[in-house]
Amino acid sequence: MFRKIGVAVTVFGCGWILMGLEIIGGRLLAPYFGSGVWVWGSVISVFLAALSVGYFLGGLMSQRFPTGRALASIIAAAAIFLLPVALWHRSAGEWFASLDLHERWGSLLAATSLFFIPSLLLGMVSPYSVRLIARNLATVGTSAGTLYAISTTGSFLGCLLTAFYFILLMGIQHILYLSAGLLLLLAVWMFCVWQLSEKKE
Repeated sequence: MFRKIGVAVTVFGCGWILMGLEIIGGRLLAPYFGSGVWVWGSVISVFLAALSVGYFLGGLMSQRFPTGRALASIIAAAAIFLLPVALWHRSAGEWFASLDLHERWGSLLAATSLFFIPSLLLGMVSPYSVRLIARNLATVGTSAGTLYAISTTGSFLGCLLTAFYFILLMGIQHILYLSAGLLLLLAVWMFCVWQLSEKKE
């Protein structure tokens, strides 16, 4: 039970941060490429593509390294790859804008360079988590459904609250730093949960 609660908290937090980043992505690119359908189409497409790859890799790696320590490493890596976005997103946006590409291609390249890898790593969390708590085939469907519901609830709240409140209250850069910090805390949390659950077993 302790392990299940720990994993549930992890997927909830990662889902929250993931969708918050998607909302931030459109706002971040707006000063350089506008806020039209091409920008939002680029951001959403990059996140969906990254999640598709992340789901596949998460499932694959969870079969080879089925431990909470490995999942904690993935979450920590997402935090590390998010830090350059927080530090240099303005410079990156200006550089891509200076290429004088059409808005659709400039925004697509910028969104890919800034958000593809962090989103891919966060996409690995849910399938990895299913592998960690599913004990047998009879319960794997329930475990997967529950964890994806928890993750999606986190994404819903991350989307709504980031769009309605956090951007106005904190600004994009502070949210990016906070997201990276929270991911590091979730990585430590997952590592500690796994260590304690192994001792109890």
